[in-house]
Amino acid sequence: MRIGVDARCLEWTTGGPARYLINMLKRWPAGSRDNQFVLFFQNRIPDDGYLRHHRFEHVLIRGPRLLKRRRIVAENLLLPFEIRKAELDVMFSPWYSTPLMTFGVKTVVGAWDITCNTHPSHYTLPDRIGFGLFMPPSCRAATGLLTCSKYDARQLEQHFGIAPERICVVPYAADEKFKPAAPARLTEFRRKYDLPERYLLSMGIIIRRRNVDVVIEAFADIHEKYPEVALVVIGRNVMVPFVDIEEKLQPLIKKGRALYLERAPEDDLADFYRAAWYYICTSTVDGESLMLKEAMQCGTPIITSPLLKETVGGNAIILNDPTNRAQTGAVLERVLADRELRNQNQSRALDFTATLSWSAVAEKSLRFIERCASVEGGVTVTQHEP
Repeated sequence: MRIGVDARCLEWTTGGPARYLINMLKRWPAGSRDNQFVLFFQNRIPDDGYLRHHRFEHVLIRGPRLLKRRRIVAENLLLPFEIRKAELDVMFSPWYSTPLMTFGVKTVVGAWDITCNTHPSHYTLPDRIGFGLFMPPSCRAATGLLTCSKYDARQLEQHFGIAPERICVVPYAADEKFKPAAPARLTEFRRKYDLPERYLLSMGIIIRRRNVDVVIEAFADIHEKYPEVALVVIGRNVMVPFVDIEEKLQPLIKKGRALYLERAPEDDLADFYRAAWYYICTSTVDGESLMLKEAMQCGTPIITSPLLKETVGGNAIILNDPTNRAQTGAVLERVLADRELRNQNQSRALDFTATLSWSAVAEKSLRFIERCASVEGGVTVTQHEP
C-alpha cells in the first residue's frame, strides 16, 4: 500500500501534531510489511535520520515560491498535483486539513481539536482562514479522522456532523526522555536558573483558553504567604485578544519570584518539568494536553481543568473554574500547603503514564489509516476505544 503523508509540519513546528507525526514515522516502518510512505514537504526536507528509512519516499512540492509562502495556498494549489503523480492508496494529513481536491485519493485527517471553529475569537484572522475555513470541508470529505480525545471526537460529531464510526481516538503519549531524575540533578538545574526548591510551572504556547494570565494574577495574590515559592512561565505568547504576559509578570520577576522564557532550551525541557512542585495547564477548551502527560511521566503532579480530567485518567488536582482568579489562588494555596498530597499525586501520575506508549498509538493509527484505504464508503468499525 502507498500511503501519502503531509509531512510539512516537520518543517515548521515542534507542537503536538508534529510531535505525533515524528513518533509515528519512527515506528510505522517496523509495523509495515508492505507499505511505502510518500512524505510531502513544502520548502525543505529536514535532516533528521529517522526520515531516511528505505520505506520513505520524499517529495518536495514544486511550484512558484509565491504560492509556497502560505501553507493553505500550497496545500490546495500545488499539493494535489503531487498527490496525483504519487499514485497513492490514501493520503494522511496530521495538520487539520487536506487539499479539497485529491483526484479521487481517499484522505485521513488528524483533527486534534476544532477550537478555531468553536472559539474563533481566540485566533488571528490568518488562522481563522487557514484552519477555520478549510478544516470543516476537509473533515467532512475524509474517509476517516484521527483525534486525540473522546471530547474532541464528540466535538467533531456535534459541530461537523461526522459519524462516530469514521473517527478514531488515539490519546497522545509522552516521549521516553520525559522521566524522573536524581535529586542532585534537579538541585543543579534549579541553581542554573536561580530557582527555589519549589516552583509552579506553566509551560506551552500561551493562548487564551489556557488562562495563563489568571494563574499569574492568582499567584500574585498569594505569593507573600509563600516566600520560598516561585512561578515559572514558559511559552510563546499568541493570546488573542493580546495580554502582555511578560509585563504582567514583571512585579514578581523584580522580586525574584518569577521567571519568564519564550522558549525552553530543548536540553532543559524535561528538567523544567522534573524540578517543578506542580505543573499547571487549565484549558477550558482542549480535550487533550501532551504537556500534562510529559509532566506526569517526569513524576511531577499536575493541576488541570475538568475538561482535561478524562485524558489524564482523573489523576490530577482539578480546578473547577480556571477563569476564576480567587478559585485559582485557593487551589495554588492547597497544593503548596500539602506535601503529602503532592506525594500521592506524584505516585498516581507515574502509574498512569506507565500505561501509555507511542508504540500503541502508532499501531492503532496505522491500522486505522490502512482500513480507510481499503474499505468502500467509509470506515464501518467504531473506533472510540483508547
